[in-house]
Amino acid sequence: MKKNISLSPLLYDSCEDLSSKFLQLKSPRDVARLLQIPYNYLIYAIYRKDESLRYRTFNIPKKSGDYRVISSPHKSLAIIQRKLSQILYAVYKPRPSIHGFAAKRSIITNAQAHTKKKFILNIDIKDFFDSINFGRVRGLFMAKPYELNEKVATILAQICCFNNKLPQGAPSSPIISNLICSKMDSELQRFAKEYSLFYTRYADDLTLSLTRDELPSELVASYKKGFSQVVIGNEVRSIIEQNGFQINNSKVRLAHRTQRQEVTGLIVNKNVNVNRKYIRNIFGTLHAWEKYGLEESVKTYISKYAKQPILSQKDVPTFLDSLRGKIEFVGSVRGKEDPIYQKLLSIFHGLKNKEIDNAIVVDSEN
Repeated sequence: MKKNISLSPLLYDSCEDLSSKFLQLKSPRDVARLLQIPYNYLIYAIYRKDESLRYRTFNIPKKSGDYRVISSPHKSLAIIQRKLSQILYAVYKPRPSIHGFAAKRSIITNAQAHTKKKFILNIDIKDFFDSINFGRVRGLFMAKPYELNEKVATILAQICCFNNKLPQGAPSSPIISNLICSKMDSELQRFAKEYSLFYTRYADDLTLSLTRDELPSELVASYKKGFSQVVIGNEVRSIIEQNGFQINNSKVRLAHRTQRQEVTGLIVNKNVNVNRKYIRNIFGTLHAWEKYGLEESVKTYISKYAKQPILSQKDVPTFLDSLRGKIEFVGSVRGKEDPIYQKLLSIFHGLKNKEIDNAIVVDSEN
């Protein structure tokens, strides 16, 4: 078995053709043909190849201090998963309420649905990807509307899963999670319509909001003074649990319009906005760069985010890209004409140009 087969990373069929061919799959060999890879290579990649050579697993820190386990597929399997994702995106038609892993939608469009509301309820699904196991993925493809046979469903699930669950870090996991959540989304949309609520989901973040004065008990059963210690209503909890998920009770948040209301990390009380702390942190980083120099700023950055004390030359562009990305995020939320965005961008370019000028002077002296 040759292991150096060159695989094209993309499929060039139209979305209509990919969708039609997917629904007509009858055998594992059909799956290989649709993915445009040799059947023997597909079998080797997902069954015979040593597990340690299929994925690279590592941890990244969460804000809570805990760690998120990332399982990233190696190149050949990643290409196969990317192709399957392309097919599934052609098949999937996201509802208006879905903003995660959907074209032309983002945390910004998700937040826009909940501006100027009286109450906002945020619900987090516990262990979102881990709770989607091999059996659920296999069952997804065998059930309506796909109704693929057992052998096809099994090999598709095998492509997508690792250690009996959906790996966070695989190209196919986002679209699979949306397909799995489709029934839950439909039921929560109907619930929202019945009680005049607004519902959106971004990955494992569910948001329900309303403009009227009273909270329906089906949504919120009880809460303490200050809208703390929220107990989710039985109807909402039942919909989520019957669809195979659990609520992370420690991350349930209810906010009145007199409080700071957030949706996927953005402020939504009036218009969609960036948290002031986020902007202050960017100004602080730029100030540290100006005062202490680029090298010290990079050291602070890698000790905070990369958890490594050693500074290397490759860390500088990573730091600059990260900082520029944060500034551009402010612009995407507040608008490119926003004076705060313009000021941040101006300071960044000024400091970067100064570094370039200094580098030229050093080179000329040497």
